[in-house]
Amino acid sequence: MWKYTLISFSLLLLEATAMAQAGAGMKIGDKEKHYKDSLRRAGYPYRFPILGSKMVEKGFSIQYPVGAMLNLMGGQQEVNITDLKVGFNDMEPVPLDFIKFGDVKAHMQSVTTRLDLWVLPFVDLYGIIGLVQAKTNVNINAPFQFSSEADFKGYTMGLGTTLAGGYHGIITITDVNYTWTHLDKLDDVVKTFMVTPRVGYNFQFREKPGKSFAAWVGATGFFVNTGTSGSIDLADLKPAMDPVQAQKIIDETEQWYQALPRPQQVVVKRIAEAVLNKMNNLPDDITINYSLKKNPVSNWSMVIGAQYQFNKRWQVRTEAGFLGGRKSLLLSGNYRWRW
Repeated sequence: MWKYTLISFSLLLLEATAMAQAGAGMKIGDKEKHYKDSLRRAGYPYRFPILGSKMVEKGFSIQYPVGAMLNLMGGQQEVNITDLKVGFNDMEPVPLDFIKFGDVKAHMQSVTTRLDLWVLPFVDLYGIIGLVQAKTNVNINAPFQFSSEADFKGYTMGLGTTLAGGYHGIITITDVNYTWTHLDKLDDVVKTFMVTPRVGYNFQFREKPGKSFAAWVGATGFFVNTGTSGSIDLADLKPAMDPVQAQKIIDETEQWYQALPRPQQVVVKRIAEAVLNKMNNLPDDITINYSLKKNPVSNWSMVIGAQYQFNKRWQVRTEAGFLGGRKSLLLSGNYRWRW
């Protein structure tokens, strides 16, 4: 039940690394005077970015303003779950605050595309859309042992802006975006705000000024609407539980079960019956209603990345996320053109 919401939000955290663009508005140093002079002579007779011609006159090398990017992403995110409430069918969910969660991890892959436009030499606007697939594992450690696994698919959309610039090789990239994720087993749209500041260095190839290699380090701040509620059919779950333990709950012989208030006993016993039926391939029309709060292990994680620019039209890049209960890897290709 809760697994679909936690995957959607951890997926959005992974999407944060697919947004930024390195190497915008680079100030050319005096050592490359011949390149700076060639930029000034060529001028900039294009619509975007606005003020592009003035920046070229001041010795800035600016990239082509329009881009299309393809991103491949894979990763894992750890999640904390609190304030779980569960009911079934027409029953109002009741608190299950006695449940202790173990590891809750989401594994996911996504393919996204991004179209962007540098409106100003240091301001990029973009939109993204993509497909996602994921698998999650939820473990309960106490007062009983229970685990569940589920697969899902869906799509994500987002809007954002990148503020970037460079001076004599030093680059800064700050990405801010807002995304919406729709999943096939979740009624609500998950909305997420992210900010990712980065700092790095762009190495220019002197013999080929249009070619460069950039590397950076940064952090991702991830903020999501934590409250979630919904319902799910038992048929959509893949539970694993000790049948003997489930039967003890049904027989009301567990000591911890006897200490629960009556509303909690009703919910736990009915769910144990449904799980045992599921494991024995017996029909059960139970619909589980739930609400919960979900949070990442940390709202912040680290990123490191690099981009290789073959020329001003073609770039490839990679970025890895780590810490804060997160592991991710991005691979992407970007094609740019003038307008």
